[in-house]
Amino acid sequence: MNVIQVRRKWTTSVKIIAALFVLLSSLIWSSKPSYALSYGYLTYPQGDVGLLRPDIGVNIDLSEGRTPESYHFYLNNQEVTATYDPVSVKYVYQPKADLAPGKYSARLSFSFTGYEPVQIYWDFTVVDGAVTLSSETSKEQQAGLQAINDYRVKMGLTKVKFSDALNVAAKKHAQYLSQNKIDPIKTAVSLHDEDPALPGYIGKSLKERAQFIGYARSSSEDVAYNNVSLVEAIDSLFDAPYHRTPFMVPGLVEIGVYKDGPYHVIEFGFSEGVSPELVVSPGSNDVYVPTMFDGHETPDPIRNHAAASYPVGYPIMASIYGPGVKKVRLDEAELKDEAGKAVSLLKNEPGTDDHLDTEVIIMPSKPLELDSTYKAKVKLTATMEDGTTKSYSKEWMFRTEPREGVGVLKLHNDAVSYTLQMGNFGLNRSHLVSFALAGDKYVLDLIPYPMKQKPYIQEGTSFLYIRDLAAALGATVEWDDKQKAAVYKKKDKTIIFYTSRNAYNLNGVEHQTESAAKLVNETTMIPVRLLSEALGAKVTYVESTKTVNISY
Repeated sequence: MNVIQVRRKWTTSVKIIAALFVLLSSLIWSSKPSYALSYGYLTYPQGDVGLLRPDIGVNIDLSEGRTPESYHFYLNNQEVTATYDPVSVKYVYQPKADLAPGKYSARLSFSFTGYEPVQIYWDFTVVDGAVTLSSETSKEQQAGLQAINDYRVKMGLTKVKFSDALNVAAKKHAQYLSQNKIDPIKTAVSLHDEDPALPGYIGKSLKERAQFIGYARSSSEDVAYNNVSLVEAIDSLFDAPYHRTPFMVPGLVEIGVYKDGPYHVIEFGFSEGVSPELVVSPGSNDVYVPTMFDGHETPDPIRNHAAASYPVGYPIMASIYGPGVKKVRLDEAELKDEAGKAVSLLKNEPGTDDHLDTEVIIMPSKPLELDSTYKAKVKLTATMEDGTTKSYSKEWMFRTEPREGVGVLKLHNDAVSYTLQMGNFGLNRSHLVSFALAGDKYVLDLIPYPMKQKPYIQEGTSFLYIRDLAAALGATVEWDDKQKAAVYKKKDKTIIFYTSRNAYNLNGVEHQTESAAKLVNETTMIPVRLLSEALGAKVTYVESTKTVNISY
């Protein structure tokens, strides 16, 4: 059971309490022989059910892969019409009318030539207050689904869809948490547990809640606690390494989401998958990767690294997902910067981290540089359930965002354009920022930001506020009061913009200029014509729109 506190990296002082619980299988598979033919089966629903029209069925795993020659399905000893899917080998009866509250018995009978008929029995109870599934979703839920699919697309994974049952589970659990004002900060109560003594209870654990809505797939759950939008909560969960894992599973096929007040519930539903697959995040050629992670996650990802402290670099994750994978081992991990220098790493893997099984977490010990390209490499060994092992490896590159938070805004603004830019990773690595001299915003890679200071115009020369400029260009600025100068730093470039004389200093070499910086109302303003001279950026001015465009 994990409880995390996540602070979003692109909004100051926003904190989220979130939690993740993974249920490897919602129900229990049974197995027994029928003479020479063996089979396993999964029946549903089980226990108390909160749906008036639950899917009632059996999934079967036949040892010989044969198709039954005949079958009969019974509900309360009355034969009903069930459908048979030979691909997934399941029999499902979908009631045409609401079932009355009460206990029900179900039975499937099927047979093969030369074998005794097989009889499978199970019971379930439709509880008072059970509901009918609805496919209606709110705009907020649709935005949540889109946000999750944005992350899936940029990792090269298939999109997921809504599950009506998981939406019901998410809604019921969010309403329970909100109605009872569950506070994971001031109390030790888990965001995943429900108390049968409290109103709105549908099941103590995720397993019981999955049974309540008749859900038969493997499932997991994320819960976030804070007064932010559902999309912001999803972004914060994805940034937290332990809680990123459900998003990365190739076999994730459907979700349910719901927000009630400060409570955000995300339910994940998984298929078995086809074959083991190595998945990494950030993905290959990602172009707007965050630079750092502030922590606020329980268990603490750096708890096993005594000398480490926050902030650390943005966590890199690698996992092998798929049927039959039991554990993974990290054999090698490497991250190099643009100069080819190895980045110091903190490594978490199964064996040393009891919250990992098929995943590894690789964290740079310090924040990464803005607007920089990195080369990553991992080698993993997977141990399968049958005891065999298989090696996996990957080398890839990614680039960090030019300003904190711009990446997630671009992703959700247009995920298609984002992935197209990933495909053009090696050809186009420039950014474009536009300052509207007559406005109060600048635009970085099509994302608008408010200016802290409007441009200053004197005798036909336009001046930009240096802190707005630095934010747009991924740099930092400090004020040197002794020299009456602003110190601009980005990567290996340090520029001292003097406000007391017509000069600037670039990496220790002083240059004379006709367009010096000015101190206006205790703020440093930089003339537009000095930008290309000092920064080496391409600067153009569009008279018709009074806009300064900077390409770098």
